[in-house]
Amino acid sequence: MPAALIAGIAAAAVLICGGIGAYFLFFRNDPEEPKEPDEPVLEDVEPALPDVIYTYMTKQPEPVIEITSVDSLFPSNYRSLDALVTFAGYCDYGETDVMVEVEVPGFTQQYSQRVHLGRQITKLRIVPPLILGDLNLDSAKTAQIIVSVTDIDTGKILEQESRKLELYSKFDIIWWIEDAEGEWIFTGEDVLAWMTPDAPEIVQLQRDAIDYLSFITNGQLDSLIGYQNYGYFENKYSDTWVQAVSIQGAMSDTRKVRYNMASFTLDSQQRVNLPADTLNSRSGLCIETSLVVASALQSADMNVFLVFPPGHAQVAVEAKPNTGDYYLIETTILPMARDLGGWNKAVRYMSKEEWYDYIENSPCYVVDAALGEKLGIRALNN
Repeated sequence: MPAALIAGIAAAAVLICGGIGAYFLFFRNDPEEPKEPDEPVLEDVEPALPDVIYTYMTKQPEPVIEITSVDSLFPSNYRSLDALVTFAGYCDYGETDVMVEVEVPGFTQQYSQRVHLGRQITKLRIVPPLILGDLNLDSAKTAQIIVSVTDIDTGKILEQESRKLELYSKFDIIWWIEDAEGEWIFTGEDVLAWMTPDAPEIVQLQRDAIDYLSFITNGQLDSLIGYQNYGYFENKYSDTWVQAVSIQGAMSDTRKVRYNMASFTLDSQQRVNLPADTLNSRSGLCIETSLVVASALQSADMNVFLVFPPGHAQVAVEAKPNTGDYYLIETTILPMARDLGGWNKAVRYMSKEEWYDYIENSPCYVVDAALGEKLGIRALNN
């Protein structure tokens, strides 16, 4: 091949390669040409969440309190009262402690109770203890129930109020109360608040009864011995009979108490004097003379019952313990004849069968005097 042709071909090849190189160089360096983006590097990181604050988490404990109370009160019922004040409370948004205080000035001591409140309802039935000394309840009056509830943690007073209370006299008794279901319940056991076996007037009546006992037995007996055996009578029950007659006789002849024939009923509120008032005034309703005799017999440790046939009140004393035989005492026989006929009329023996027949067919309410101690029912003179 001629040299000139070879040289030409070589020059053309150089020219072509150079052009291709320039082309690549031109386009590779073009600033407007988009570049491929770099692949992002993913990291395993939890996404950040915003802080959440719930409203209840910022709330302070909020006690919720409810107070209810009676608006009238018979002192004779007080010791068996279910509640003078009822407290109910719970706490929203936490827990707290509160101090509950209740008082009837001039009638009760101050009741104070620390109570822990949470989500569950806490309920208290409050009967503050009576004050010591004379209660000054000879007449009815208007009193006040002072109630306060304080948050111990914050010192905030949650409740503080004075509520009106109609406070009846210590002589007033109510024989029936209505329960929550509307049923009427006999509350005759409250009359045991009038039983005063240790009153000075009853002790004096017993001394007078010993003189009457000596009169009956021609000076052979000179003490009240309860259920002990005098060894004087053939009939084992006569020991009880003669003591009951002597107490009735002393009330009739020595203290000269007479029966007040004013009406007596268990259907309504009644004013009843204490035995001391009956003896000092020398007059009494059937319930009042019955309380005198019952208190004297109870002071001798005998099994005594108050008996309520329709429109009347009497006393029964068990002839001997656990026999079921009784002596029924008609305490309104005043004056009482000073002979066997008068004595048997006032103090009448009843066998177990006669006793059950009497209380069922009359019919009678019967209140065991021993329940006073068991139920905490005592005279309110403190």
